[in-house]
Amino acid sequence: MMAVWSLLGDRTLKSFNAPRTLLVCAANTVAVLIFIAAGAVRWREGLVLLAAAILGAYCGSLIGRRAPAGAIRAVTVWLSVGITLAFFVRAYLT
Repeated sequence: MMAVWSLLGDRTLKSFNAPRTLLVCAANTVAVLIFIAAGAVRWREGLVLLAAAILGAYCGSLIGRRAPAGAIRAVTVWLSVGITLAFFVRAYLT
């Protein structure tokens, strides 16, 4: 989403964070409402996940503000490569 937006203007990627967050929040809200309407929510587990997500977001934002951009990029790339390899191995080699 941010890559496409960056092609449409000369703004920095950081300037797209707020609208991206708003759109992701709206999409997730619609998904939650659909699951609730369908009766597909396991409330006990869902509330535990909610608490963990809030704590993770808070801690992640603290780390993200203090960590150097290069370190965040490196960790992101290595985690992405590792997860991709794990899914590849699981899907095609086992």
